[in-house]
Amino acid sequence: MIKQYPKTYEDIYSRDTPGNLRKLNEKNISINGYELDEYISLFRSSLREASVALFDTVVKVSWLRKRFVYYGESHLSRKKKKWSPLHCFGFSKFTRRLVGSDIQIIFRSTFFEYIEPYLETFFPGFDEGNPFENPDYYKFPFKNITIDFLPVVYQLDERFELLKIADERKMSYAVFLDYIINHVYSINEELGRDRYQVSERNWIRLFYIKDTDKKKIK
Repeated sequence: MIKQYPKTYEDIYSRDTPGNLRKLNEKNISINGYELDEYISLFRSSLREASVALFDTVVKVSWLRKRFVYYGESHLSRKKKKWSPLHCFGFSKFTRRLVGSDIQIIFRSTFFEYIEPYLETFFPGFDEGNPFENPDYYKFPFKNITIDFLPVVYQLDERFELLKIADERKMSYAVFLDYIINHVYSINEELGRDRYQVSERNWIRLFYIKDTDKKKIK
């Protein structure tokens, strides 16, 4: 069990601070063609379905990529983090010419980069199994949170435990961000140094916690 820290740091994502010029005014929200509660429910269920489908895509495409062998070189090689230009060019041309699609839009996305490292954690023996033959084993492992929670903590050692807590407590994404900030800043305080930093990429506003002890992770 990971350590639970008392609430120390102010919530900044799940509620607005006094005087915030960008305060959300719920009274000014109206929805064309729907009551607000109905709209929220429909939006939530649609995103949930999209989350499960997107995760399933990551699982299957990642698994398929690892089966490809070119000049004896395979993505299943656990000793290599990068593959030779020959292998990469071969795989790219194979998918474009023979499969008929350019899958760089998936592999080159930072989102895929953040989700793929979870697969071995979620599904031990990921490569040895088969998501097409045993889809139940490779299902998204959470009931109440969605795939967007995963990049937030992908650099943290206790990431799976934190995600399970969010799922069990049915946290919203905003509540989860405030919970994680309190968690990592409390650890920083214990350590007496800023091991963890909040990183938010302005071009897509993708929030995650950076572990400065892991120098090789961007």
